[in-house]
Amino acid sequence: MVGSISLIAPCDDDPGPYADAIGLVGGCAVRVRAGDALPGASTGVLLAGESGSAKIAAGVYAVREGLLRGLPILGIGWGMHAINAAFGGGGAVETRGHGPAPGGGSVRHGVFLSPGAKISYTIGGSGWVTVNSAHALGISGAQLAPALLAAAYAEDRVVEAVELPGRRWVIGVQWRAQLLEELPKGFDSLLMAFAERAGFSSV
Repeated sequence: MVGSISLIAPCDDDPGPYADAIGLVGGCAVRVRAGDALPGASTGVLLAGESGSAKIAAGVYAVREGLLRGLPILGIGWGMHAINAAFGGGGAVETRGHGPAPGGGSVRHGVFLSPGAKISYTIGGSGWVTVNSAHALGISGAQLAPALLAAAYAEDRVVEAVELPGRRWVIGVQWRAQLLEELPKGFDSLLMAFAERAGFSSV
C-alpha cells in the first residue's frame, strides 16, 4: 500500500488517538498541518478534534480539496463541523448535556441512527443507541448545510452525524469515534469502512 490518510486536527488537539484508531482497523494516518495542501499520496481525509469551532477555515479547505480529488472524507467532532461549514452550513452552537464530563471525559446519551443512511448501513443497524460524547458545541437542523443529510440525532434534536447523499463517501460524526472501547458493538465498522475506501485492507 502506497499512501496514507491525511489527518487534520486543530493545533491544540492531540492527533495520536485518531491515528491509533485508524491503525487498529488496518489503516495508516499521518498528520498534515491544518491549512497545508494535502500530500499527493493522500488516499483519504480525516478531520478530527475536540476544539469546538476553532480553525474551521483550515478544515473547510481540506474538505474542499479532498472533494476535488475524489477522496473519502471522515469528520470526528470538530471535523463534522468543518464538513458542515464546507457545504455552507451554519456555525456550531452551545449544546447542554453533551459533555465533556468533569475532568474532560465522556458522557453518554442516546442517538437515533436514521434508517437508510450510509452510516446506519455501515454500522449495521438503525434506531436508538447509546454513544459517548464530549462536545460543548453542536449543530441543529437550522445550522445543517442544505446539501447534507442529518444521519443521526440526539433526543434534543442536536445533529449527531451528517453525510453527503449519493456515491461520494463523506461522513461526519459528533461522538468520539476514536474511542472504540466506549462505543457499541459494530461502531468500529465506520473506521473500517473509511480505511477500506482509502485503499487499506480491513484487519
